[in-house]
Amino acid sequence: MHLAILRTGQTNAAIRANFPDYPDLYENLLQEGASHIKHAFSFSDFAVFNGEMPADPDEFDGYIITGSAAGVYEDHDWMQPLFAFIKACDVLKKPLCGICFGHQAIAKALGGEVVKWPNGWGVGVHDMQITAHTDWMPQADKMALIYFHQDQVTKLPEGAKKLATNEFCAIGAFAKAQHVFCLQGHPEFPADYSAALLEAIREKVGDSRTEAALTSLSEHTDATEVARWIADFFHQTHLANADKAKLKTA
Repeated sequence: MHLAILRTGQTNAAIRANFPDYPDLYENLLQEGASHIKHAFSFSDFAVFNGEMPADPDEFDGYIITGSAAGVYEDHDWMQPLFAFIKACDVLKKPLCGICFGHQAIAKALGGEVVKWPNGWGVGVHDMQITAHTDWMPQADKMALIYFHQDQVTKLPEGAKKLATNEFCAIGAFAKAQHVFCLQGHPEFPADYSAALLEAIREKVGDSRTEAALTSLSEHTDATEVARWIADFFHQTHLANADKAKLKTA
């Protein structure tokens, strides 16, 4: 299965020399999550923030949209082409996964709403209560992930269902049918990367929240389990689409 990583951002310039950039983070995440699937994934990546985009949604078997320092309400040349591409993938039911900004961009492109949260940043390790399940998720009650966000999805697109929530972030994950899976948290961020990033953006986040978030990084997260959910999401949706294509040509 050939996946495209749509890079809407990159590792913060202050820590880039010491840590991997987004393509490696996401490839590592998905390869770890797909350890139970033989020959699961190959990857290509596109620097969407530099105007790179796949020529057609059918060019790849699925897409993962990364985090970004940008907000979906900002005016960037690459934003509208990204939204149009998301809509095209939705029409074709092409597997589409969004992480943090990607979660927000997919929600907005498909008719949801995203705002800059008045209560500030959500950072560090936080638990989300799971409110609904999908075919690629086990019957877990909660998930803990690392978070870095100032924006939040406040209204879901039509036909989407909320999967996770907590008091700070009402919509922490959502799905649409079998082809869209989105998460506000960062399963791809290791603790050391997150600690360095927190220090790099301390002035924006504030000392109190930064210190609390740094302390939280010693807590357990469910990143490994969530990586498997994402891998299973892509794998199951791809197989289902392949079966539908066979039926059409039979």
